[in-house]
Amino acid sequence: MHVDGVKRLVDLRGGINAVRQTSPLTARMVSWVSMLIMRQPQFSAQDDFGTGSGIPPIPEWQLDSFATAEDAWYLSEGTCDATTRNVFKRLQNVFRQVNNSSLPPTRLHDLASFVIHRLLSATPALQTDLPASISECIRYALISYMFIVQGPTYYSHAVILQDIVNRYIIHLEQIESDFRVYGAMYVWLHAIGLVAATGTPSYQWFASRTRTVAASMALTGWEDVFARIESVLWLDIPHGESMFRPHWDEAFGVAGWVEVEDLNYCLSEGLVS
Repeated sequence: MHVDGVKRLVDLRGGINAVRQTSPLTARMVSWVSMLIMRQPQFSAQDDFGTGSGIPPIPEWQLDSFATAEDAWYLSEGTCDATTRNVFKRLQNVFRQVNNSSLPPTRLHDLASFVIHRLLSATPALQTDLPASISECIRYALISYMFIVQGPTYYSHAVILQDIVNRYIIHLEQIESDFRVYGAMYVWLHAIGLVAATGTPSYQWFASRTRTVAASMALTGWEDVFARIESVLWLDIPHGESMFRPHWDEAFGVAGWVEVEDLNYCLSEGLVS
C-alpha cells in the first residue's frame, strides 16, 4: 500500500468519514492498516459529538453516562491529561452499557480504531514528573487494551504494539521510582502490560514485577486480581479472562512465590500493613 497516495485519494473523496458512508469496509481497512504500517495514525478522529471528517465514534460513545469514578485519584486534573481522562471515562461508560450484551465485531473494531487514533494523535506529556508519567501510563494502557480486545485484523499489529509497550515501560519505570503504593490501578496497568508484551522481549519486564505487585497487595489468586482489574476498566468479551488469567496463574503457581524477602521488602516500604 502506498500510504501517501491512498491518503490523497481519501482526501479527494471528502475524508475517511465520507469514504465510510459509501464503503465502510474500505474505510476501516484503509485507516487501520495505514496506521499499522506507518506505526502512527494517518487520519484524524472526530470529536466526541461526531464533528469533522475523521474516524467517527460509535453511537454508544455519545449515550448518557452512568456514574463514573469521579473521585479516582488517577483521573484527577492534576494527574491525568484531559484527552486521556475523557477517553477513560467514556470507555467506562461504554463498557458498562455493553457488558450485559455485546458489541458486534464491526462495532468493536470501530471503537478500537477511534480510541487508538484519538489517543495516539494526542500530544504526549513532555514532562518527566510523576503526574505526567501516570497519565502516559494510562494512555498507553488504554491503547494497548484496545489492541488486545480487538485482536489482529487485516494486518499484524505486533510492530506498533511493541512500540507502544516500549514507551509504556519508560513511564512505568518512572512511576516505580517515585510512587510505590500499589492499588487497583497498578494491578490493571501491569495486567494489560503482561498481555500486550506476550511473546516479546519486554514480557519478562512485566512478569518480574507481577510478584511484587501481588505480594504488596496480599493477593491470593486470580479472583483477587480480576476484582481489581474489573473495578478499573474491563470489557466482557469471549475468552477475555483466558487472555489475562494464565499470566497471573503462573505467578501464583510458582512454589513459594511470596518469598520472605519479598514480604519484608513490602513491609519496609510501607506497601502493606
